[in-house]
Amino acid sequence: MAVPLAAGGSQLRLLVSLSLPFLALAVQSLLWRLVPSTWFLFFYPAIFFAAALAGLRAGLTSTALSAVLVWWFFVPPAQQLVKHTPAMLVPMSVFIGMGVAFSVFHERLRRAERDVAAATRDLATSLVEQAPDGILIADDAGRLTEANPAACHMLGYSRGELLGLTLLELLHTDDSDRIEDLWGLSGALESSVRRKDGTELPVEIRATRLTNGRWQAFVRDVSARRRVEEALRERQSDLDRAQSVAGVGSWQLDLRRDEVHWSDECYRLFGVPHGTSLTYGGFLDLLHPDDRADVDRAWRGALAGAPFDVEHRIVVAGEVKWIRERAEVDFDGAGLPLRGIGTMQDITLRKRADEALRRAHDVERRLRAELEDLTRAAAAVSEAVADLPRSDLATVLQVIARQAQTLTDARYVGLGIGTDPAVPFDPWIALGMPEEVARQIPRNPRPVGLLGVVARDNRIIRTRDLRRHAAFGGFPPGHPDMRSFLGVPIRFHGRPVGNFFLADKIGADEFSVQDQRLIELLAARAGAAIEIATRYVGEAFQRAWLQAVIDQLPEGVIVVDSESTIVLRNRVAAALARRSGLVGHPEDRLYDVREPSGAPVPFDRTPANRALRGETLVGVEYVIVGPDGRALPVLVSATPLVTVGEPAGAAIVFQDITALKELERLREEWTSVVAHDLRQPVAVIELAVEGLLRGLPDAAPERARRGLERIKTASRRLGRMIDDLLDASRIESRRLTVQPRRVDLAALAAGAVEQARETLPGAPIRVVAEGPQPAWVDPDRIQQVLDNLLSNAVKYGEPGREVRVDVGPRDDAVELVVTNHGAGIAPDQQRSLFCRFARTREAREGPVPGLGLGLYISRGIVEAHGGRMWVESTPGATTSFHCLLPRGPAPD
Repeated sequence: MAVPLAAGGSQLRLLVSLSLPFLALAVQSLLWRLVPSTWFLFFYPAIFFAAALAGLRAGLTSTALSAVLVWWFFVPPAQQLVKHTPAMLVPMSVFIGMGVAFSVFHERLRRAERDVAAATRDLATSLVEQAPDGILIADDAGRLTEANPAACHMLGYSRGELLGLTLLELLHTDDSDRIEDLWGLSGALESSVRRKDGTELPVEIRATRLTNGRWQAFVRDVSARRRVEEALRERQSDLDRAQSVAGVGSWQLDLRRDEVHWSDECYRLFGVPHGTSLTYGGFLDLLHPDDRADVDRAWRGALAGAPFDVEHRIVVAGEVKWIRERAEVDFDGAGLPLRGIGTMQDITLRKRADEALRRAHDVERRLRAELEDLTRAAAAVSEAVADLPRSDLATVLQVIARQAQTLTDARYVGLGIGTDPAVPFDPWIALGMPEEVARQIPRNPRPVGLLGVVARDNRIIRTRDLRRHAAFGGFPPGHPDMRSFLGVPIRFHGRPVGNFFLADKIGADEFSVQDQRLIELLAARAGAAIEIATRYVGEAFQRAWLQAVIDQLPEGVIVVDSESTIVLRNRVAAALARRSGLVGHPEDRLYDVREPSGAPVPFDRTPANRALRGETLVGVEYVIVGPDGRALPVLVSATPLVTVGEPAGAAIVFQDITALKELERLREEWTSVVAHDLRQPVAVIELAVEGLLRGLPDAAPERARRGLERIKTASRRLGRMIDDLLDASRIESRRLTVQPRRVDLAALAAGAVEQARETLPGAPIRVVAEGPQPAWVDPDRIQQVLDNLLSNAVKYGEPGREVRVDVGPRDDAVELVVTNHGAGIAPDQQRSLFCRFARTREAREGPVPGLGLGLYISRGIVEAHGGRMWVESTPGATTSFHCLLPRGPAPD
């Protein structure tokens, strides 16, 4: 549509330009008679304007047409084009040349204008295309006809989707009533547009009416600005809250206008309604009257360049607050102050804390002085106690009374020991008064601090009435009156042991609370000192009595301290001397202490050292070998002496058991002889029975055969009992020998189980082993242990239940476990199970015979190998006997 209009305009300009020569002809013809020689006067403007109006082609055409009209009408001969003289050709050439020049000039001018217009259009297009804001062009109806890329990106539409929409369709509906007046506004409208995805985008819109009647709208995305504004509001809110929490406000003072601007916290601190207009003078009126001059002086100094940092008081709701003000002053180029910017902080709590701290420091200095005085007094008392026994109880009390007099500046001091009001103090120490006056003090009155004392009749004698009391009437002559009195009880662990009495404070009318506190603290320390001194007197007697008692004991008694040094011993212990080896240090040992087996006892395993580590020994046997080689068997008991939860020493009691050991040796020798002598007749009986059974005819009565079988069984049982007695005797005398060698314990257990199946028919026995288990044992002796354990498991187990033998590794040893199901063994009987002739109550009451030596012998055999044996039993469930045997020979 734009191209035909442009073509029509061009044709019109061409027609107008061609009509200009004819217009010049008409004007020239009218004015020819007035200026006949100027035939070209009006044609030059016609050519000029024709070229300017329609361009080069119109200019040349107008030039040619004007030349024809001029030659035809105004150059003689008239109405002739070719009959003119050659002289006329020069003006004609000039005329035509000027017309051509006009045409070329205007053509170039038009081209330059077109280039400028094109460049302007290109620049405008580029600016529109690259503009960061959205640019929308709308017609009179508000329908969009153009949109730049920024607007498309902002709204989320393509250019084709935007064209044809109205601005009202894009804007938020709540602003539709304002949009009607948008085109008439000269300012900006803040609203929101609806993007293609339905989201709302805050924008700022400015509308301008173009010259062609259309409207142009500039749309700017203000979401970032909104976020910044929101962040600023949040920051301001945070700042206000931070100021409120910290009790810090900010302010500005415009010096030219004399206006004070406060933050919200400043109004709160001063208790002034928010928004109240203030001047500098009004601010001063809010301060404490005593601080206004100081603050004003400091501010005037700040205007002169000095720092402004002041602390002042204000009164808010009747409460005095402390405020700290700090500020800086801004100056102009001429050095004149413009404004002050500062902060104010509530420092009331800090001021109160400083005041409390100052008071605490004063109290601390006073208490430190009191503590130093009390420490010196306590040190003097401690030195007196430490000087015992060179000093005595009276000396200690004298020192305590002197320290009380020094601490309180008391003229008279009385200190008595005793708790029975009916009995006089004993001893009684009096300072500052004659002895005859001191004797008049009531017998053991109870002190009641600064109030007075309680006399024998339980009446309170007040300080002001003491001068009238007969008991105190004999104070030193010449002393007009006893003006003050202080009584404090002396206690030890809450128990009263005595009393302090102080009278007539020098330089004061009354004793102070501080004096009472000092004497109470001294009394607390004096109680322990008096208790120590009192007990020290009785301790010597008690120690002598104890020594006499233990000296009469037939056993040796030794008491050592934590360093194993002997502090007490009786005459029996003295006979062995300190270097018996039972106590003392390694370098002091003269006697050799050994186990009953003859093995030496390491120093850290001596009875005293074991007791010092917290062990308790009861009836442990040792052998003491003297310098002459004589061995002394002793039975030792030791117990730790504990003080405050820590071992402070040990008490050792030992008994010479030489006679008992001799009796035991004779008994074991007799048992061995008897068992050895019984073996031969039992063997003869067994051989004779075997011969009789082999020679018995087939027709012999069955009764006779059964009788011989019973005799054979009884003889074998008797033989086993004799063997057990011999083994028990060897174990007891430590003469049991073993010959260990490398043996597969799993195979040995399997063989023992096979033999047990033959002798114990019907008993289910199973061996569980984790492959070969090499052990360093005597196979015959371990076979004996297995036979005993399997026999017991079958005899005392539940009939028909499986007996299990487990062989497996455990640490660096091999463990053998025999387990059966049955009644089990009670825990109280398990400890005595491995003793000689020991049997459980159930076994003694049951039908199974036995001597109670099997387990004793089995444990002796295991321990002879360097192993260990124990039992684990759950009554009514299972019983397991464990044997731990070495894998290889011992290093020694």
